[in-house]
Amino acid sequence: MNVLDYLQNNARLYPQKTAVAFRDRRYSFSELNSTAARLGTTISKNKKNDSVAVFASRDAETAVLFFAAVYADCFYVPIDPDMPIEKICSILEDCKPSVVLGTEAVRELYASTGHSGMFLTLDDLSDTPASTPYVNADSPLYMVYTSGSTGKPKGVLKSHGAMISYIEAYCSTFDFSSEDIIGNQTPFFFDASAKDIYLMLKIGATLEVLPTEMFTMPPTLIEYLNERKITFISWVPTALSIVIRARTFSYIVPQTLKKVFFVGEVMPVKYLNKWRETLPELQYVNLYGQSELAGICCYYEVTGDFPDDAVLPMGKVLKNCRIYLLDGDTVITENDRTGEMYIVSDALALEYFGDPEKTAKSFLIKDFGNGPVRCFRTGDLAQYNADHDLVFVSRADFQIKHMGHRIELGEIEAVAGSLAEIDRCCCTYDKKKEQIILYCVLQDGFEELTGKQIQSILRPKLSSYMLPSRIQIMDTLPINANGKIDRRALQNG
Repeated sequence: MNVLDYLQNNARLYPQKTAVAFRDRRYSFSELNSTAARLGTTISKNKKNDSVAVFASRDAETAVLFFAAVYADCFYVPIDPDMPIEKICSILEDCKPSVVLGTEAVRELYASTGHSGMFLTLDDLSDTPASTPYVNADSPLYMVYTSGSTGKPKGVLKSHGAMISYIEAYCSTFDFSSEDIIGNQTPFFFDASAKDIYLMLKIGATLEVLPTEMFTMPPTLIEYLNERKITFISWVPTALSIVIRARTFSYIVPQTLKKVFFVGEVMPVKYLNKWRETLPELQYVNLYGQSELAGICCYYEVTGDFPDDAVLPMGKVLKNCRIYLLDGDTVITENDRTGEMYIVSDALALEYFGDPEKTAKSFLIKDFGNGPVRCFRTGDLAQYNADHDLVFVSRADFQIKHMGHRIELGEIEAVAGSLAEIDRCCCTYDKKKEQIILYCVLQDGFEELTGKQIQSILRPKLSSYMLPSRIQIMDTLPINANGKIDRRALQNG
C-alpha cells in the first residue's frame, strides 16, 4: 500500500468533491488525481534520481505537485520560496533533484539559483497518466528540511509506511469524517502541514488553504472560516493566540468550527481559556510530535479547568507509538520523575539525508526490556503526572545549570506568560554572562512598565535563582517561517 491508494479511492468515491482549495482555485479529487498522474509521467521521463524539489507556494497547486512527484516514484522536497537564496541553494545542492516543480511565479527565482535541474509546471502535463508505482513501507515519500543547532538545514526523510502508520492511528483516535473541512494554517514547507494534507487524503475531507495575510487581520480570518464552513483546525499556538490578543471574539466568532487542535509549541493556557470561554462546546486537543516522526506521538484532550499559568500535558501515546522515559539507562514508570523521551514507532523517519553519523546518534537500537527496537532519542525531558499523562518539562538543551540549580527555562516562560501584564515572552540563557534573559511583549495598557517593574512582579512567583537577570521589553518577538518564536534570532540579536 502507498499514499496514492488513498487519493485514488477518494477519486472513485467523491470524484467531483473539492479536495483542496485556495481562494477561488479548487481541485476536485478526480482533478487532483488525474492532474498529478499526468505530470508524474512528465517527471518520470526527465528524472535522473529519486528526489523532486517543489517550491511550496501557498496555493492549491502545491498539493498537485507533491502527488505528481509521488506518481513519478520519487520523494518530494518542499522548499520555501521566500527563504534566503543561499538556503535554497544549500537545499538544492544537498538533495540534488534532477526535476524541480513550481508555478510560473517562481521560475525566475529558480533560475537565479544556477541549479541545473529541469523546471516543470502544470503546463507540462503529459497526455497519459503515470501508473501507480510499487513501493514498500520503507520507500521514501517526502523530505523536510529543518535547521539544526548550526543553522545548516538538515533533511529528514520519511517513508510511505511511516505516514500510513501515523494517519491510520490518528484517524482511529479522533472522530473525523469526509464531511470535515480543514482550515490549513501551516505552510506546506513546514512538516506540520503534512497532518492536514494526509488527513484530507485519508478521509476524503476538503482542505482549505487559508491566506497567510488573514492571520494579521483576525476578524477577517474568522469571517473567512465561516464563509468556507471550516470545521477543523490544527494550528500553531501563536496563530490561535493572535485571535485572542486582537480581541476578535468581541466582533465575530466561528460558526461552523468543531475541533481546535494545536501543535508545534507550548499553548499559553491563558489564551486557550479565552477560546474555551467563548466556544466551550468545541473539542480542544494538544498534540505533540517531532520532525523525525510522521505526524504526532502524543495527544491530550483538554477537559476541566486549568489556571492561566498551567502547562498542558502532552497526554497519552498515540496507538502506533511507544514512549519510554530514561534516566541514564533506567526506564522511568513512576510519577513526577524526569527522564528523556525515546519514541518507538513505525512512523519514525528513515534518516537524516546523507548524514549517517547524525542518523546513528539519534536513531538508535535500544532494549527497553522486551528486546532491541529502533527508536528516536528526542532530546525532550518529560515526566508522568498523577493521571499517568506525559508532561513536557523542557528541551534537554533548554535545561540550564545556574547558581548551582538545574532550571527549566520553559517553567520561567510559563509563569511570566501567565501574567496579565505580558502578552508573549521567551526565555534564553547567556552562558558567558551567566544570565537568564526574559524577552517579553506587554499587553495593551501596560506599555509604560519597565523591565525592573516586571522583575518585581515576578519575584514572589519564582525562586530567587530562577528570577531573570535581565528583562528586555520588546514591541514584537521575532517569528520564524513556521510561526514559532525565533529563539536563535533573539540570542544572536
